[in-house]
Amino acid sequence: MSRGFPLSEIDNWNTGDLIDWAKAHDRNIMIARGEDVPDPYEQYQRLKAMEPEIERMYAAGQIKEYKYKSYRQTLENCEKQLRE
Repeated sequence: MSRGFPLSEIDNWNTGDLIDWAKAHDRNIMIARGEDVPDPYEQYQRLKAMEPEIERMYAAGQIKEYKYKSYRQTLENCEKQLRE
């Protein structure tokens, strides 16, 4: 295969594993080309670590609603991307 997947292992992997393999391979190619490729899991971890403080600040009225909704949407998008 063009992505270097070991065909002898194909019966041991599910569709999600194969998609993850392809995404990781493509990401590595982009990095090798010198492209800036953010790691979705690292982005998710940073956003998730901020969540308690964001929730506290929003409850205290220190963050405007549109900023809070933007944060929530970004976090949800990251979670969705990681599930794909």
